[in-house]
Amino acid sequence: MKTKQIPAIVMLTAGFAMCIISYVNDYSLSFLIKAMFFVLVGFGILGYVIKIILDINIAKKLDENFTADDLGFIDGEILEDEETTEEGDHQSETV
Repeated sequence: MKTKQIPAIVMLTAGFAMCIISYVNDYSLSFLIKAMFFVLVGFGILGYVIKIILDINIAKKLDENFTADDLGFIDGEILEDEETTEEGDHQSETV
């Protein structure tokens, strides 16, 4: 999973919400600029924290070792797909 865009998405969403709220409440421009700065910085930090947490959890999930029993194999034997065995049968008939 790509998590590079998560901080930007969080910041853009917070900025959009801040614009709507400031328009509805008719804030002054100086207050809007100051508030927008702090909102974007705060939610940028929050986005990076979310990204780091997701990266750690994804790395843990990818590092798990799976055994043959986890994958559904019986006694560790590898079963071939039916499609590949059928293709092999058709090739041997045509040759």
